[in-house]
Amino acid sequence: MQYVNLLTAALYGTSAFLSAYAALAILSRRRKNRRDNPTAFNSDLSGDTLIFLIRDGAIIDANFPGQRFLSQHGGQGLDLDALTRGLHAAFDNASELVQSGTAKEDLRRTSRDGMFQAIAERTTDATRIKIQSRSHSTLQAEDIHRLSALDAELETLRETVELSPYLVWRETPDGTPVWVNRAYLNAVRDAFGDQRTIEWPLPRLFPDLVAGAAQRIEILQKNQSGQNWFDVSSIPVGRDRLFTAYDANATVAAETQLHEFMQTLTKTFAQLTTGLAIFDKSRSLALFNPALTELTRLPPDFLTSRPSLIEVLDKLREARTIPEPRDYRAWRKSIADLESAASDGNYCETWSLAGGLTYRVTGRPHPGGAIAFLFEDISAEMTLTRQFRHELEISQTLLDNMEDATALFSPTGILLQTNAAYRRLWNVDPDSLIGETSIVDASRIWHDQSLPTPVWGDLREFALDPNDRAEWAAPVILCDGRVVDCRFLPVAGGGTQMIFHLGRASDAPRAEQLLEAG
Repeated sequence: MQYVNLLTAALYGTSAFLSAYAALAILSRRRKNRRDNPTAFNSDLSGDTLIFLIRDGAIIDANFPGQRFLSQHGGQGLDLDALTRGLHAAFDNASELVQSGTAKEDLRRTSRDGMFQAIAERTTDATRIKIQSRSHSTLQAEDIHRLSALDAELETLRETVELSPYLVWRETPDGTPVWVNRAYLNAVRDAFGDQRTIEWPLPRLFPDLVAGAAQRIEILQKNQSGQNWFDVSSIPVGRDRLFTAYDANATVAAETQLHEFMQTLTKTFAQLTTGLAIFDKSRSLALFNPALTELTRLPPDFLTSRPSLIEVLDKLREARTIPEPRDYRAWRKSIADLESAASDGNYCETWSLAGGLTYRVTGRPHPGGAIAFLFEDISAEMTLTRQFRHELEISQTLLDNMEDATALFSPTGILLQTNAAYRRLWNVDPDSLIGETSIVDASRIWHDQSLPTPVWGDLREFALDPNDRAEWAAPVILCDGRVVDCRFLPVAGGGTQMIFHLGRASDAPRAEQLLEAG
């Protein structure tokens, strides 16, 4: 034990001299290697030589710089694990330096940046580790101020890296972490527990990481469910690599939502009966749905080849699913007009095709300069419209074949339909008038061509009253003396039909009787 105390005293006695001797070495080598290796071994000991005495697997003594070194690496007192962590940050195979053995040969190791040397002096029962700078320059007076400035800068950089919200760490070529920041250490604690954070070397959070390539990797957290994603990138630093990992959970969540939204849109588009074709700003087909292939009979392999708008229209012309133009050049010009009209949101056209097919083609502007075209099969609608129009024509023909004049009014008193006899009787063509003809307008025409009678006022009330719907009749006398028998009938839906039967000219005695009765 006396030998140990003498040795310790000798070591402490020489530490002051060695600290001044090594300070300039650290200063000069820091300035030289800061650019090449920003994470070179740096114990913040101002160039002091580190000395540790190990016996029976424990540190039994250390000089003051050595004790400070241990505390800066998380040690509580003479902590062998803290020494191991610190040595791993600078030396390869650092565990060999702290191993005890019976061999008496010394073990020397040079740090990865070449600035420091570690010497393990071994006896039969103890090991003394000495770490010092390899430089032999003399400390100049002005270097003390530079060293102080470098220490202040180093402290700022350390706090910046330690408080960074993203993971930063450095690995040797074999993948061993030799330096990490606080965020990395917290991630190790979340993934492996508190105990694993005090064991060195620390585990790799991303064992499948490929150096040199930016990657997105997931790690699992202990006793927690859910995903934890990081975007990892790396750069070479000497023989090692410096890695940076950013939290990518928000990005992954947004991409997942976007993917789900796109899947929903895709399923919706796939179920639409309307053909959809979206052309990007370069006018290449960017998106289409299955209904487009069914309506246009264009092969899917052609559509997936991203054809241009002109190529799609040419293919439609070949498949005869586009109206055949009389003049091909004029048709070509109309293609350009179609594109410009669709980009303004004004294009809408009906294509009547062979076989009774009718398509409505609509062009709409799309964000980013794209154009969306909608192809709707309106053949059934057009067929129904034609049938309805045909029935109306037949109905009108039947009305025109009637000898009696008739007019049909809606529940709101708007004239809907008349026949030829009505137009001859009252000398009016409602179809030629601008705007709608109401029951008030029509009754004014009837009043002007007949003698005064209360019939027209009663008719107006009857046509606009939804309650009193009983059929009734009344005669009126025209200005030329002819008698018109009027019948007013309610029809389904609240409308009113009026039938005017014009008597013959020989009915003059009857007209006189009506006048006398009035």
